[in-house]
Amino acid sequence: MPGQTGYSALVDTLSKATAADSRAFLMALRTRYQLGHILYADAEWQGDAFRAVTLLHDANPPLARLIRQQGVAPLAPLFSATKSLFGPGEIDPAAIKTTDRRYAQTLATCGLDRPMLVFPLLPSRPGVAFFACTSIGLDDWPMPVEILFRDIAALAGLFHAKRLSSEPGTWSARRGPHLTPREAEILQWVAKGKTYWEIAQILGISIRTVRHFMANCREKLHAVSNKQAVAKAVANRMIDIPEATFPLRNDR
Repeated sequence: MPGQTGYSALVDTLSKATAADSRAFLMALRTRYQLGHILYADAEWQGDAFRAVTLLHDANPPLARLIRQQGVAPLAPLFSATKSLFGPGEIDPAAIKTTDRRYAQTLATCGLDRPMLVFPLLPSRPGVAFFACTSIGLDDWPMPVEILFRDIAALAGLFHAKRLSSEPGTWSARRGPHLTPREAEILQWVAKGKTYWEIAQILGISIRTVRHFMANCREKLHAVSNKQAVAKAVANRMIDIPEATFPLRNDR
């Protein structure tokens, strides 16, 4: 576990915090690690758009005003980009291509047009969740990058868990109905590294039917690939963890 004095103090603060104290914690985190703006999102995908279940940030009046007036729609390209991350990474929001003219203006107005460190989290509902902070350039940080990533990743996970513990109706609490028995069975075979042809032979169905069920799995889990669908299903105990590790194929 991280051993920084500042880190320990933030963990203690977080353990005592209520939902109303969230912004104060984000501000303390920003000060401790000399971060730019901080953004925490747990957004649900509904139809063809994101709906914010929870969207929190540090003191950022332009962003607060934007969210009150337009919701999270102008930030949708950023949400979509973070959805494909499997681990901490750096994203340049300004480099994301989109036809939404509001996006670039939103970034500039809210100070979110610089590279961001993004820490993906398990969403409470089908959608995307992440903890992000605008960076000042990794070479300029007053501490080793390894410590920075370790501390923020740990704190982001604790912060997310704290939020979920106070909000009923999370995805994990109602995960059962999302996959049919056949969908779960096919996804389990994909997790074991079987091709669509092999699964069709095992189950006595057509390859086209296997593709259909996998398309349903990706849609229900809001996954961009079979590998991501498997990861989400395992994380939410919809399928068992494979007994052995096989290369996952991304057949569509």
